[in-house]
Amino acid sequence: MEDRVSETDLAEFDAGGDQQDKLFDVLSNQRRRVLLHSLQASQLPVSVGKLATKLATWEAQQPLSDRSGDDRTTIEMTLVHNHLPKMAEAELITYDNTEQRVALANQTDNVWVHLQTMTSS
Repeated sequence: MEDRVSETDLAEFDAGGDQQDKLFDVLSNQRRRVLLHSLQASQLPVSVGKLATKLATWEAQQPLSDRSGDDRTTIEMTLVHNHLPKMAEAELITYDNTEQRVALANQTDNVWVHLQTMTSS
């Protein structure tokens, strides 16, 4: 079989760089994707506690094989110590650790393109 990708094609290919890698890393986690949808729907800053409750409710509705088994308190701890800082670093959200409030960042158009592509396939 003939290789149809030329050296020139590969040289011109844009793999997206570090920012693209961060975005894919953040979007690779199901909880983070659910959080983004939840924040998009609210359009206002939301408390971390409310987000944890929404995630726990969402997870309880999933098939048993897809559930993490985490309770609301454990989910809130993973948000505070893992998910929210990672999402803020990727500039997808604004996270006020002192006030425990989260909002969707202004520059998320690129994210919705990726999410729509992922959900349509």
